[in-house]
Amino acid sequence: MHTQPYVLMLLSSSQQLRLRSGVLLECGFWAEEFLIPWHILRESGWPVLIATPDGRPPRVDPGSLQADNLAGDEQRAQHLTAEIRSLQALLSSVQDLRRLNPDLLQAMRGLFIPGGNGPLQDFPQSAAVAHLLCHCERQAIPVASLCHGSAALLAVASEGRRAFCGYTVSCFSKAEEEDTSLSGDWPFHLEERLRECGYKTDLGSPWSPHWTQDRRLLSGQNPASAAALTRAFVAQLEVLRQHKGSRHGR
Repeated sequence: MHTQPYVLMLLSSSQQLRLRSGVLLECGFWAEEFLIPWHILRESGWPVLIATPDGRPPRVDPGSLQADNLAGDEQRAQHLTAEIRSLQALLSSVQDLRRLNPDLLQAMRGLFIPGGNGPLQDFPQSAAVAHLLCHCERQAIPVASLCHGSAALLAVASEGRRAFCGYTVSCFSKAEEEDTSLSGDWPFHLEERLRECGYKTDLGSPWSPHWTQDRRLLSGQNPASAAALTRAFVAQLEVLRQHKGSRHGR
């Protein structure tokens, strides 16, 4: 039984994104958006468990390991590839979000949601994602979403509501989406869809670090925002840990 406080990291298990043209694009989670938060959380002393909406192992987006998408940095691409390979055992044995047991749910202190193109495919349709976010909202558990990870906020719970609706969020912007090779072929623009569903959006300059916070919901715009977002998330976790400790110490 796992009762130690931990952070849950939610990854997409989608391996194909259906584009507007009908083409199926190989996809997954974005390497840096998983690895940078993973290391910062671990270095900060937080155990991390990984879950996917359906319990299928997640897969890294092959594009996130290509130097072309890393400012031409071949060394960085090789380093990320090696790191993902070293964590294959971890990524092959994940929690099924639909069957997260009550003990695990009770011990969760925060939820971090990396992006990639995969989340556009499976997060919005997942009732399990919606229920997890509603639980976090009710229990005032800090949530951080990064880039296309903010697609999780589109998920609708069985009672017909979206968690954190009306909050201000950041995400991979339409300008950034249209500055990629998928310009004109995205299934939808996340920035626009979030606003249509009742969220406010706060976006910075394309490809520059930018994150925002609205109460216990933190969100980052793009891969460049990963480190700053995660550090702000860890600060929230520590504030709550100290608050719980002082309360129990009375």
